[in-house]
Amino acid sequence: MGAMFDSNIKQTRANRVSGAGSRIVPSLIATAGDGIHKTTFYGALDGRFYFNGSPTDSNSVAARAGLSHTYEAMTDLVFKVNGDYTRQKDLFDGFRIDRGTTNLNTTGVGLIPVANPQSYNQFAGSASVHKDLGRAFVTFTGSVVDVVYDSAGSPAPNGVVYTATGRVGQWLGPSLFVFGEASADQRSYVTATLSSHGYRTVGGLGSDQIGLFRGEVYGGYQAELFDFAAISNIDSAAFGARLYYHPTHALTLLASVDRSLGVSQSATSPTSPFGTATRVTTSVLRATYAVSSEWSASARAGYIQSEYVASRQRDDAWMTGATITYSLWRNLNLTLDYQFFQKSSNDWVQNFTRNVITLGASYKY
Repeated sequence: MGAMFDSNIKQTRANRVSGAGSRIVPSLIATAGDGIHKTTFYGALDGRFYFNGSPTDSNSVAARAGLSHTYEAMTDLVFKVNGDYTRQKDLFDGFRIDRGTTNLNTTGVGLIPVANPQSYNQFAGSASVHKDLGRAFVTFTGSVVDVVYDSAGSPAPNGVVYTATGRVGQWLGPSLFVFGEASADQRSYVTATLSSHGYRTVGGLGSDQIGLFRGEVYGGYQAELFDFAAISNIDSAAFGARLYYHPTHALTLLASVDRSLGVSQSATSPTSPFGTATRVTTSVLRATYAVSSEWSASARAGYIQSEYVASRQRDDAWMTGATITYSLWRNLNLTLDYQFFQKSSNDWVQNFTRNVITLGASYKY
């Protein structure tokens, strides 16, 4: 918990509201396993409470909680089930919770920061089965993601996305593999004109732990076919990467990049008055470094680009942040955290900058 200052609480270009307040960030993780079954529960939230402003439109809570279970029926047959709840305003807002690079949203909905944002609740569930066939392997996954915004009266594409994915691969060596992946989705939104179905095919190269490196890179093609004929069908190159690098005992790097197809009601045209399709590219990077037994530091950066198919609007958002931690005792730390946001858009109302600084203490047990 700690004290903070926010230079632009509502992320607006004009009539900016700044303020100081308190911040509390509790978290919990619990695991149980017997070698065949493993269950993990996690939960965290970040509450920001400002001394000035209206509690209904200034104070905010980001949160994430979930449960995962792995059942290793045999050494070559593994079942997994996951459930996750996330509350945030955009992808960068999720960094408030775990500083991570994981994004469970299978679309470009709700990822880019906007002016006067509203929070949304995302409910995600998935189940998968993985089977090894000698040096080959196959994985089937089914997932559901439901996004519900706080205010139904504002432009907000509430909806459910169902996705089925199949992956086949071949190990080239003890740690390196190639894979091909195909998925199909059905997207059903409250604004029915935004509903669609689509597919995505990619191929790539991945690795298990190779020395200090682990990750995968992929590329391919994706498309969404809209039920409402006035919204143009959309396609795009599909590409991305998820990388983990641990070059030294003190330094760890995590990175991800991905392009997804989504929808928006904020950019309209005469032929598409209810919304438009979007192409959203997200890139995030996280680094942690243990300077000494008492001092540690972490840094994070992100970039999100959104292209609106039926509009000339284009949004670019950047985020950078850093945290310095000093250990007073084994379980008690002092932390100083800074985060900077900037959004540039040819819709001038959407342009803004924001600075958030927090000084606090954390206790782990």
